[in-house]
Amino acid sequence: MTNHHLPNVRPNKWLSLLLWMLPNSDIKTWALRRLGNQIGRDVSLGPSIVIGCGRFTIGDESAIATFNVFRNLSTVDVGAKAFIGNFNQFTAAADYQLFSPLVGKFIMGDLSTVTNRHYFDCSGQVILRARAGIGGIRSIFQSHEIDLMENRTKVGRIVLGENAMTGTGCTLLMDSELPPRSVLAARSLLTKAKRREDLPESGLYAGVPARFIREVTDFEWWDRDSYNTPVMEFDDAKFQLD
Repeated sequence: MTNHHLPNVRPNKWLSLLLWMLPNSDIKTWALRRLGNQIGRDVSLGPSIVIGCGRFTIGDESAIATFNVFRNLSTVDVGAKAFIGNFNQFTAAADYQLFSPLVGKFIMGDLSTVTNRHYFDCSGQVILRARAGIGGIRSIFQSHEIDLMENRTKVGRIVLGENAMTGTGCTLLMDSELPPRSVLAARSLLTKAKRREDLPESGLYAGVPARFIREVTDFEWWDRDSYNTPVMEFDDAKFQLD
């Protein structure tokens, strides 16, 4: 279920804004479909602010929680059983879209996850492959930057490979890529790799800038069948007060 090759015909700006701000309901879903959005079955769409965006494509059993902001994106494409949490910001510098319909895109694969309070500059493209996850809070994804040598700005792509995950407070710059089944440690800075072989899969990456630290294996998280990681019973001995 994709729409990122369709003509960039955008829904009515003000009607779209109003409908997206409504609580989740069958009426809201129906109305958003009538505006041209492609929305699957059993989808939950909490109140969000959507301004000047193109069509949304949302797969079956996916959820967008509350108080997210989407501004000036050409495409938002969310796969099946995917999840976007609360208070995230997705923005794009709209001028780049005057030169190409391929930019201004946020794309999530099936079972991919975004938690809460992250910032996404989608002026180029930000892509989460299937089962990729953005954990913690306050990570920054910056898909465009200024070239000081040429005195111009440029756009690029940020990719999280299949089953890759970022920790809390990470920064990913233009043209960075986290390989499949890899983890970016908290507070790390991921920059563009000079060569593909600099990016071994199934790795722990950490630091400023991030480097390959060691191989990681056998995560049950890779084989999950839901975006939800449940709360489990635990031993509270370490929380006892002296």
